Amino acid sequence: MHWYEAAKFVPHQPQLRDALLFSPTLKEARNFARGRQDAWRADWLCTRHSVLVAGLGMLALQRPEMDLRRCPLAHVKTGLAGMQLPPGVLDRCAERFELWRRAPRVSVFGAGQAPCPVVGARLAKLVAPLPAWTLVTTCNGRAPWRVHDWARARYIPVQYLGTCLQRTGRKLVTAVIAASDHVVVFEQRKHRHLDFVLHTAKSLKRKISLELYEPDALAGAQLSIA
Repeated sequence: MHWYEAAKFVPHQPQLRDALLFSPTLKEARNFARGRQDAWRADWLCTRHSVLVAGLGMLALQRPEMDLRRCPLAHVKTGLAGMQLPPGVLDRCAERFELWRRAPRVSVFGAGQAPCPVVGARLAKLVAPLPAWTLVTTCNGRAPWRVHDWARARYIPVQYLGTCLQRTGRKLVTAVIAASDHVVVFEQRKHRHLDFVLHTAKSLKRKISLELYEPDALAGAQLSIA
C-alpha cells in the first residue's frame, strides 16, 4: 500500500513520496495521498497497474517464503483487498501479475562498456515483444546501472544477486546466469572479454543474445530506451 500510494508522486514530488512512505498506518498513507491529488503524476491511471505489479514482483523476489510466484491468484487478490482498489483494477493487476510470474528473467552483460545508443536500441528490440520481464543483476560497482535505472523507472522488477561489496567473479556471474532465462551480452567486435559468460550461459542452456558493436564516441551518452 505504501509503495502504491507513494508512486503517485514519482518522479516530480520526491518529498511527498518520502513523507508518505513514513506514514505509520495504511489509512494515513491513503489519506495523505488523497489529500494531495493535485500533485499526482499526470499518467497515474495508465501507470497504476505497472506500479502494483512491479511491487508484487519485487515482494515475490525479496520474500520467496511468501510463495507469491506459485500461489493461486485468488490468494493474491485476497491479500490486496485492504488496498480498497476498484474490482476492475484489481482483476487487471492480477492478470498482469500472472503474466509476470511466467515471464522471462533477463540478465545483461557488457552494457557498461557498450555505447549507450547501441544498448538502448538493441535492448528495446529484445524486450518489445515481452508482456512482462524481470531484470537480474548484481548490485555492486560492475552492475549495468544505466539499464537498472531505466528498468526501475519503468517499473520492471529487479532481482539482485550478491552484495554491494562483492567482487564480480566467476561464481557471482554464474549465479546471475543461473537465475536468468535470457542472457544478453554486449561485446565489442573482435574482442572476447565475455567468453566465460557465453560459455556458461550455453552450458546452462540459457537463451543467448550476442550483440556485437563497434566502439563509439557516444559511449558516455545517456541511455534512452523507448
